Amino acid sequence: MTNMFEIYPFIVQSAIAGVADKKFCQQMLDLGAGMVTMGGFPADKLNYKASLKMEERGRTEYIPPTNENDFSEWFKQNLILNKRCKCQRIAINLRIVTVDQFTEKWLKFLDGKVDFLELNAHCRQKEVLSIGAGERLLNNLNKLNELLTSISKPLQQTKLGIKIRGCSVGDRHTLIEILEKQQVNYIHIDSMMKGENVADIQLLKAYCNSTNIPIIGNNSVRCIEDVKKMLKVGAIAVSVARPLIRHPNFMAELIQQLEG
Repeated sequence: MTNMFEIYPFIVQSAIAGVADKKFCQQMLDLGAGMVTMGGFPADKLNYKASLKMEERGRTEYIPPTNENDFSEWFKQNLILNKRCKCQRIAINLRIVTVDQFTEKWLKFLDGKVDFLELNAHCRQKEVLSIGAGERLLNNLNKLNELLTSISKPLQQTKLGIKIRGCSVGDRHTLIEILEKQQVNYIHIDSMMKGENVADIQLLKAYCNSTNIPIIGNNSVRCIEDVKKMLKVGAIAVSVARPLIRHPNFMAELIQQLEG
């Protein structure tokens, strides 16, 4: 399978719910990130309702308008970024469990305006899990396969990626078969080690050895050595999330050390 996933530098800003908006992601691009990921955003009615419930309990969420005219203007105002160079990439992380009219709006406005749509098979908030979305998709691979088919059909220019929680996958080999068949352009893997505050490098290595799909490594990146460990086992890039909230310049520091 031919895959044209190319970014440089090899440092990615991961999606961060309620944080990775236009202002935050533009800052990361300006600091030199190889790729930024906006979101995650609810992109069907079930996930929209789940986001409203999460907001009610105090979690910061993105609540886009549902009216098409308002949505179009909101998209222009909130989701258009400027790259510093041609090698940078822009992704938008979407929570989808069923493709409905709301999803179709997202796909219509996304296509050709960003490089990647990143399907969220990672979120573990109870409201998202209760509708079978987020990481729950990793235990319902037939549903995931159908969903990927429905999402990819309308996309002519924007490519498809996926973010997963690696330790939540019950059948890695079947998952990989599905993602290869669907010609997913990258797999963004949260390689958290259950019960530990470190990344499971061996788990990440197992995924890298299982497929030719480019893999972005994620979890517990606190220094350049963490980045190098993930690249060494086969990740084509490494993503950072929460450290950037407290210290945005961490992005520039990692890039400088990687290239130094």
